[in-house]
Amino acid sequence: MNEPLNQQKPLSKRSNVIPVYGALSFAVLIAIVGAAMMTLTSSPQMKGAALLWIPAALQLVAGVWFGPFLGLLSGGLGAYAAGIIAYGGWGLVDIIMNPIAGGIANSLLPAVLFRLFKIDPTFGASPKDIKKAMFSILSLLVVVFAIGVLPIYVKELSIWAYIAAIVLLLVGSPILLNKLIINKIDFFVALIIAIISCFFSALLGTFGVVVSGNTWQAAILGTGIGWFLGDTVSAFLGIYALVYFTERALKMGLVKKYWP
Repeated sequence: MNEPLNQQKPLSKRSNVIPVYGALSFAVLIAIVGAAMMTLTSSPQMKGAALLWIPAALQLVAGVWFGPFLGLLSGGLGAYAAGIIAYGGWGLVDIIMNPIAGGIANSLLPAVLFRLFKIDPTFGASPKDIKKAMFSILSLLVVVFAIGVLPIYVKELSIWAYIAAIVLLLVGSPILLNKLIINKIDFFVALIIAIISCFFSALLGTFGVVVSGNTWQAAILGTGIGWFLGDTVSAFLGIYALVYFTERALKMGLVKKYWP
């Protein structure tokens, strides 16, 4: 009887470490993708205020999978590193816009609300073709990224490229759920949580712009609205990713089940 018990201890320790490694990996990914987004889609009003923030999807997933504490660290540190890489942003304004908005609003808030409402992040779906789903999501992101690069070469396309990327995410993401049966109530609540999280993220980002010396009106019109829209459609993509990959993440030990 003693031998099996002794064998279980290393496995238990390993299972506790896996989410930590996962959170750190997400932080690195958020930093890399976030730096690219800040470079390509920053608001003309404020460096680092990315109007198309694809890492919102990663931050939401990190919060839901790794929990409030690790999710906060993953989303916040990843966003802070992105700002430092993209434009050397490490001051007070950057702390408000990146680790606070990215960590607290985009990661911590979804983590807390998903657990509060006991939302199953698989939404009751059992997707079979994970490789196809991964290819579809990556293809969508590559196209969106390519559209985001266009304004570098054709400045007249800046606002139109941004709008086209948002529309593509908004229209293309739901197609990923084609033929899947999901818990519609949980899914709807998850979308509301994403909207609420992105609203507070945009509010914090707007506050950062005000701290830099702009008026609230100028900050809202120049940054806040675009921040909210760009974060929201990206966070929706994160919810679709939860549908496909949470079951696999459970088997890998990245997620500890908190729902019934």
